[in-house]
Amino acid sequence: MLAHEEAQINFDKGANAFYAKDFEKAHSVWERAAQDNNVEACYNLGLMYANGTGIERCYDKAHYYFSKAADEEHTEAEYSLGVLHNMGYGNLEEDPAEAAYWYHRAAEKNHPQAQCNLASLYESGQGVTRDYLRAVELYSRAAELGYVVAIFNLGVLCENGTGLEKDIKRAITLYTIASDAGLSPAQYNLGVLYATGATGSADIEKAYDLFSKAADQGHELAKENLETLKEVISDLEKE
Repeated sequence: MLAHEEAQINFDKGANAFYAKDFEKAHSVWERAAQDNNVEACYNLGLMYANGTGIERCYDKAHYYFSKAADEEHTEAEYSLGVLHNMGYGNLEEDPAEAAYWYHRAAEKNHPQAQCNLASLYESGQGVTRDYLRAVELYSRAAELGYVVAIFNLGVLCENGTGLEKDIKRAITLYTIASDAGLSPAQYNLGVLYATGATGSADIEKAYDLFSKAADQGHELAKENLETLKEVISDLEKE
């Protein structure tokens, strides 16, 4: 039996064990597959160590296995390395420039989270030269792939006129998509626009509904605005 065939068999055995929640066996079998350079086994071991699934969390080992997978152009591993360097997990220092490198590799393979995170670095100027136009481009690419956070972030840029012409109507459209998907910051921002009449006239009922949805998810500003709207509604009912 060829080495790569044995590695694939071990990967499949590990996958079966993992889904059966026999994490010890999954880890053991995937380690053998990883020794034979099975890319998916390397990536999955990285996830196990990163998440502490069935084993003690160890970001250094996660980095090791993600790196092995990324050496073989594994897109999710490249993205995961970006996250590790961006957040400075384990013994890694926060390194937005290194994060940008890995996000870029994954973004070029149409990984929407990587595109969104890289856009955020361009928007803030962390690890890269600040470039709002590049941020808009990357958010737009991720949004086209349906990534809700990117849709929301693009809405923020539209609302503020950052990197593109200010466009409240488009911002509302984007916020609505993200809000309908359950993203609390989008629900909050959209609520503010309806409460302040940015749509043409104030819609207190719609704002109240949106703040309620965001507040139910723990959004603190939404909770505060909800209390304010309750007072407004109460005063209106007295008139």
